[in-house]
This record gives sequence, structure tokens and C-alpha cells, in this order.
Amino acid sequence: MRALHVDTGRPTSPADEALRDLMGLLALPALWVGRDAATVLQLTTEAVNSIVSTAVCLVRAPLSAGAEASTWLYVGGVEVDAESAWDGFIDTCLRIDEGPEDPVSLSSPLGTLRVVRLHLGPAGRFGGLWFGSSRADFPSLHQSAFMRAAATLAGTGLHAARLDQERERAARAKDEFLAMLGHELRNPLAPISTALHLIKMRNDGLGREHQIIERQVGHLSKLVDDLLDITRITRGKVELSREPVEVEALLTDAIEGVSPLLEERQQLLSTRFEVPADVQLVGDPGRLRQVMVNLLSNAAKYTPVHGQVSIRAEVLGAQQVLIEVSDNGAGIDPELLPRIFDLFEQGTTTLDRAKGGLGIGLAIVKQLVDLHGGRVEAHSEGVGQGARFRVMLPAVRVSAEAPAHAPQTPQRLDQGAPGRILVVDDNRDAAETLGLALRYSGYEVETTTLPQEVLGLLARHRFDVAVLDIGMPVIDGYELAALIRAGMAERTPRLIALTGYGQSSDRDKALATGFDEHMVKPIDLERLLHTLEGMIPRQSP
Repeated sequence: MRALHVDTGRPTSPADEALRDLMGLLALPALWVGRDAATVLQLTTEAVNSIVSTAVCLVRAPLSAGAEASTWLYVGGVEVDAESAWDGFIDTCLRIDEGPEDPVSLSSPLGTLRVVRLHLGPAGRFGGLWFGSSRADFPSLHQSAFMRAAATLAGTGLHAARLDQERERAARAKDEFLAMLGHELRNPLAPISTALHLIKMRNDGLGREHQIIERQVGHLSKLVDDLLDITRITRGKVELSREPVEVEALLTDAIEGVSPLLEERQQLLSTRFEVPADVQLVGDPGRLRQVMVNLLSNAAKYTPVHGQVSIRAEVLGAQQVLIEVSDNGAGIDPELLPRIFDLFEQGTTTLDRAKGGLGIGLAIVKQLVDLHGGRVEAHSEGVGQGARFRVMLPAVRVSAEAPAHAPQTPQRLDQGAPGRILVVDDNRDAAETLGLALRYSGYEVETTTLPQEVLGLLARHRFDVAVLDIGMPVIDGYELAALIRAGMAERTPRLIALTGYGQSSDRDKALATGFDEHMVKPIDLERLLHTLEGMIPRQSP
């Protein structure tokens, strides 16, 4: 810790040494960034020992708010076991009042030591430090000043470490709360969504009242997804797949996802795609689609009925694609423009909340584009002058001899015995509506709300697939899947996890537990049917 200095040939005065030592000490806080309380204390005691050369250093402090105080003892700079011959010395030290100007002589295994005590934080709120030396002049004036400054800085470092710890704890609690909130909101949405699918299949479409319900269910589902997404993204918990993505296919898929909103508002959408098929983006197809859907949805929401929305794509330079979404809607206030991608930024809102949303869609866009190594810009001439959002993303050229992989749709025969499916969900409405929808699609289905009945049902009847809710009382879906795998041997059905928890870690856990597939509530019935077709292709009689 001693600072380097130029040898001028003059003897160094005590004042110069004290100043040099204090300057070195002031560099300590730079080492504390992101450190825990124990590391802050260790760095402090090492700094003191390297300059003051104390024989003994005792540290006693709680490492987190509300925790019991921990004790460390360093002898000659080396940590020793507190439960040793030093027990009596430690107990005596704890009874010393603060006062480095008044050292106390104490017996120790090293002989008599002059010991001073310093508080960490106001009135010892964060604990204490004890320094001991056998030198008769300990502590000198500059040693006292140095140790006091070290204790003050250590107290500040401990406070910062605790704040970091509390922020991390609060962030974890927030994540857990949002995950639970998403689960609880998705649970009632699941039977509503499935019932709408069932009505649509039975009536070959939906009446006006049911269309309203369908739109609002979709809106609620997106709000839940956005809330959970922004938490994952801002905490760096999003894992992206990396694969070539055809631009026109990506944008066509995004437009399909936004078309109900455009149709509802009777808006004209114009497109111009000038990216050749051999120039493709590199990234996560699902997340890139989310970027485009968010931008198109935002344009539609802020554009009046009968307004115009356009999307175009072109190659920009050698390894970049430009995608631009523009509209002739409300425009962006110049004062808001620099903050348009900030979290929860909505600009001026009215009591009627006509535009809706939480102000997180564009924040998600920027974070996802950044994660893909691109950038996004917003442009507007002002209020009422429309807006343009330009997304620049890295691209590569794909060999024409290697066509993009097209997923194969599993083929099913209309003849033959239907598959048998078991639906397990403690929410009776969710179980019954999903069962009805699957029966209407030609499957034989049995439902139960009691997970403890499942092993008996599987022993009496053969099922091809079991759809298991994860968040069930008594036995959750993970435990139930493990019991099925362990108890059924050769008759184990394929397992699909159905849950209101939609984070990537939840999917990973489901697959690791033995599930063959993981789906989030409210379930996409078409995706479920497609998955079932792959799991249980029908056999001809």
C-alpha cells in the first residue's frame, strides 16, 4: 500500500510520510465497488497493517443487516482461529472504549500489547476495529489519524456494501413477485383463452362480443409478458439464440401478429422489402419478431383510425440491414425524443389513458436490439407529424446452396384410433376447458384436479400424453413428473408442462425434470395441437 515516490536525496519528514500514507488510503474506496462487507474489512485491515505494521488486528462486525456479528483475528497479518489461545485477549478487547489517543495495555500470547479501539460507523453501528502493537510509542499522531481515517472509510464501505446487498435482495424479491404475479394473472386467462378457442372451433368464428373478449385477453397477456420481459432484460437474464433469420419472413410474421390491431383501427399498412434472400440477420428469431411487433403495435396505437403505417427493409452497407417503421400519427414532442426509449416513459398522458400500455415496449425494443449488436433510433418532426423508428441490425450473406431450414409439419391421418390425453390442473375451469377443446379436436381426454390421483389413473389406463400444471398444491408438476417417470417404466406417457411461469429458467427446469415440452398460460391451442400431432401421430387401422 506504500505509495511510490521519487528519491530526491532529502530525508522524508514525518509529515510527508503521513500525507503519503493518507493519500494511499484514499485510494481504497475505488477497490470496494461491488465488494461484499467481508472484502471491505479485509482490504481495510491489510492497508492498516502494511503502513502501521500492527502486531494484531481484531475485526468484529455483522456482515449484513440484522445478522450476528462475525469476528476475525489477524496476527502479523495472518488470520488465526478465534477459538484459540487468543480467546481471553479477544474478550478483553471487546470491553475497551474507543480512544486511539489512550491505548490500553493488554496481555496476549505475544506479550503485552498496546491496543486501541475504533468504531465502524456512528457509535459502532457497523462494528469495531482493534489494533495492537508492542511498540512503546504506539500509536503515533499520524498513525492515530491514519487508523481513524481507515475506520471512517471502512464504515462508509460497509454501508455501501449493505445497500448493494439490500438492493440485490429487493431486486430478487421484485423478480419473484413479478413471476408470481404473472403466474396468478395467467391462471384465470388460461380458461378464458381456451374457451374462446373452443367457441371459435364450434361456431367457425367468433361473434362480436367474443372478439372483444379475445382482444382484451390478448392485451392482458401482452402486458404480463412485457412486465416479465423488462425485468429479465434489465437484469441481463435473457439468453439469445444465434441463427440466420430471413428478413422478409421475419417481417411478414410480425405483421401477422399485429394485423388484428391494424384491422380494428382500419389503418393502411404499406410494405417495401428490398433485402435479397441471401442476406439474413443473425439473432434470436423470437426476440427479433418481438422487436418488430412492438414497433408496429406502437405505430398503430399512436396513429388515428384510417391512418397510415409503413414498414420497409433494405441492405445498409456490407453487413447491415435497415428496418424502418413509420406512421403519420401523433408524433413525438422534441423534449420527449431523447427519453423515448427510457423505461416507463410515456410522455404526456391523459386521464382516459387512450393509448394504453405501461411505457415499456420501446425500452424492450432498445434492450433487445442492443443485445443483438444493433442500434435503434427515433425520429419525429414534432407533435402531430408522425414518427419513424429505424433499426440497424448485423447481417450475413448465406450461400444459395444452403436454403433456410423450414420446419416440417407433422402429418396425421384422419383414420385410426385417436390419442389419449390426461389433463391435470388444480384449476377446474382450466382443466375442463382444455379438455373440451382437445375432445373437440378428436382426442380422448380425461381430466383431474387432484394430482394425487394421477398415478392411479395411469395404472388403470394407458395415455399417450399427460399435460401437467406446474403450480399445484400437495404435489407440484415437477414432483408429479418425477413420480410418473419413476413409477411407470415402459408405460410412461409423453409429458407437457403447463405453467404461468414463463422465464427461460422455468423451461430449462421443466425439461431437466423430465418434461418433453413446456408451454405458458394462456396456452396457444394451435401450438399445443401441433405439438400433440408430433407426439402421437395417428395410425391407420
